[in-house]
Amino acid sequence: MDLQRKLARLAAARTPPAVAPAVAAAVTPAVESVFEALRAQLQRRRGRLARASVGADVALFQSDAPWPFPPTPSPHGTLHRSLTRLDPAARHGAVPVQRALAARGAALATLALDASVAGLDVARALFLDTETTGLSGGTGTLAFLVGVAYFEDDSLVVEQLFVHEPDAEAALLARVAELIARASALITFNGKSFDLPLLRSRFVMARISPPPLPPHLDLLHVARRIYGARVDRCSLTSLERDVLRFERLDDVAGEHIPERYRQYLLANDRAGIVPVVRHNLWDLVALAALTGELAARVSRAPSEGRFEANDHVGLARTSLRAGDHAGALAHAEDALSHGQGDASRAANLIAARAHRKTGDALGRCGRLLAALTHAPDDAAIHLELARCYERDLDDAHHALEHAQQGHGAEPPAALAKRIQRLTKRCQQGVQLRLPGF
Repeated sequence: MDLQRKLARLAAARTPPAVAPAVAAAVTPAVESVFEALRAQLQRRRGRLARASVGADVALFQSDAPWPFPPTPSPHGTLHRSLTRLDPAARHGAVPVQRALAARGAALATLALDASVAGLDVARALFLDTETTGLSGGTGTLAFLVGVAYFEDDSLVVEQLFVHEPDAEAALLARVAELIARASALITFNGKSFDLPLLRSRFVMARISPPPLPPHLDLLHVARRIYGARVDRCSLTSLERDVLRFERLDDVAGEHIPERYRQYLLANDRAGIVPVVRHNLWDLVALAALTGELAARVSRAPSEGRFEANDHVGLARTSLRAGDHAGALAHAEDALSHGQGDASRAANLIAARAHRKTGDALGRCGRLLAALTHAPDDAAIHLELARCYERDLDDAHHALEHAQQGHGAEPPAALAKRIQRLTKRCQQGVQLRLPGF
């Protein structure tokens, strides 16, 4: 076969066969029907996600939602307020919002490392979140949207207050002061560093007396302690996705919110504000769900949120810092049953510290040896074993063995002195066992 014929055959093989017009006409509607079914399925999924989070009756999840802030007279001027009541069975992702009502003050105090939170009653607490004209704070920053949430009976009520123009801020601040004054506690996310200092400065500038602050639980610091090894940045949206199993759809990024309010002031762009209101509402519902999830986990109660070995390690470490040694040991055991590698090493070290606090030398030594199996060359673990064998178990031989592998875990002079002391004790022990002594 000559070259020309070979090329002709190759070209014919690469050309797709023609489809008869009748067949094409039959295939096209079938393909279109498949795409329509996929589109409908996606729309149903989006609807289920929205309903699962805050209930099907919340109009803010619709793109054509009406303006949610009817004016209401108040002693300090016109108040622009939106009220949203969630169904008692509402969930945020996998976690029931109502779960927060089961949170007990003792569990929350352990999580917060703050004894003042021990008396916290979530049924009378106030969840608070602000949307502002800037992310850096300062006296020029305005909280144009303040969202609060509180439980009435078994339902979470979300109350959102809007500054329709900068001169109308006093009515919002007076309402916020009233709500804070009657709350048993505040629950925020980064509120200690951002929301509360900002509101305090706005109270001063508006010549409104700041309310006395009740105990304050800031979930940002709690989340970093528990989920910091697993969840990237520990932002509220990251925690929603990786812990509560909730994915926001069509959310507005926080850095774009100030510009949306500026457009509202310049051009009365209400459509640009409605997604900000929805963003704020999601934040508040997430705060309630996360409170319930964290309290359930530290109490070792059943919960539906995602929880992994490193999270158990975070709980064990937090319980140890709070002085709950039994809780630290229990959470360390949970971590060991769910994890391996670094998580198991960390859990064993935490358990060893808990045993040391309770005076259980054998338990401490056993946990240190278990941690050593995951990191045989860890000088710090060898040094802790040397201390444990020498001080608590009076075993100079094993103490010396581990001290000799502790280089770098303490200053060279201190380590040399330790090895010298242990060597002398071992030699004395050998001499005492010789015949005639």
